[in-house]
Amino acid sequence: MHAHLFIPCLVEDCQPEAAIAVAEVLEFLGVEVRHPAGQTCCGQLAYKTGDVKNARVLAARYLDIFAAPGPVVCPSGSCVKMVRTYPELFPPGTPQHARALDLAARTFEFCEFVAAQPGAQSWQARLNVRACYHGSCQLGDHADAPRQLLGSIAGLTLLEAERADRCCGFGGIFSLQFTAVSEALAEDKCTEILAQEPEILVCAEPSCLMNLSGYLARLGRPLPSLHVAQVLAAALKKETPAWMTGKGRAAQ
Repeated sequence: MHAHLFIPCLVEDCQPEAAIAVAEVLEFLGVEVRHPAGQTCCGQLAYKTGDVKNARVLAARYLDIFAAPGPVVCPSGSCVKMVRTYPELFPPGTPQHARALDLAARTFEFCEFVAAQPGAQSWQARLNVRACYHGSCQLGDHADAPRQLLGSIAGLTLLEAERADRCCGFGGIFSLQFTAVSEALAEDKCTEILAQEPEILVCAEPSCLMNLSGYLARLGRPLPSLHVAQVLAAALKKETPAWMTGKGRAAQ
C-alpha cells in the first residue's frame, strides 16, 4: 500500500518536524510514502476570504499534482476540509468536477487515516509523559481519532483542558478580523491547559499549535507543542525525544 503526502504550507514552513513524523509513522505501518513535487497552497485562504476565482486556480493545480491513484494523507484537518470542498468549485458534469469528487473521497487527515489502519491497533508504543491534548474544531466526524491514537501509547497520561471543546481562538482569518476576541479565547484556553500541569501540548492541527504555543510563550510558560504525529513517532521509537530533555525547541 502507498499514500501520497500532502504537506500544508504551515507545516512545511513552520513545523517541518511534523511532516517528518507523519512519514515515519506511515512507514512504521508498512505504508509506502510518496511526496508529489510542486505542492503549493491548497487555496483555503483564498476561499475563506471570498476569492473563489483564485481558490479554483489553486484547486485545479492541486488536482494535477495529486492525479495519481491512491490515498492522500495530510496532517491538517482544515486543509483536508478544503480539498473536500473542491467539488463545489467546478460545475457538475465537467471533467474537473469528476476529478474533484474522486480526490475528495481519497483525501484523509493523518489521524483519521492512521486510526483506520490494522497495525495501529496492535503497535507497542510507549512514552512516559503528561500530555494535554487540544481538539481542533476542524476534525469534524473524526474528532476522536487523535484521542484514540494517543490513548494507545503506554505510559502517556492524556489530559484535556476544562472546557475541551472551546476554540483556541485562531479560526483562520477570524484571528485577524476579531483580534481581541481571538486573544481572549487563546488566553482562556492556555490558562486551562496550564492548570492541567502537562509536560507537553499536543494537537492534530498545525494552526492551533502555532496559536497556542505562541500565546504560552507570551505568558512566559512555554511548552513543547507537538503534532500528534510527533508524539506517535517518538513513542514508536521508544527513545527519549529532544523535546523531553530540554534540547529541542519549545515549539516544535
